[in-house]
Amino acid sequence: MHLREAFAETAAYAAPASFESFSRHLDQSWIDEALLSTGAATIRRRRLPSEQVVWLVLGMALMRDMPIADVVDRLELALPTATGNVMAASGIHMARRRVGAEPLEWLFWRTATEWGERSAQHQ
Repeated sequence: MHLREAFAETAAYAAPASFESFSRHLDQSWIDEALLSTGAATIRRRRLPSEQVVWLVLGMALMRDMPIADVVDRLELALPTATGNVMAASGIHMARRRVGAEPLEWLFWRTATEWGERSAQHQ
């Protein structure tokens, strides 16, 4: 299964009422571990750090009807500038390319394992 298909199935199954509701069930340490394990962690200070890019991709999967720049704004992912400049769309795309798919695939399998085990324990 490709990551895109996995996101589509997850969104169809979970269908959270809001991104905030979904994010409460996702441990930040899993995102950090995904970035470290795949070598995609941000070392230098960026306007859109790797951790925020992961949240962006998750937000894009759950808010597929919104333009990518709107997802960044809605989730308040980009670090502010002194002049209040808006994040350029090209910068968003470059950040996604920089992080790549590996951390998201790692995170998908980590959440699937954890949530699957929790679900099995409740039955």
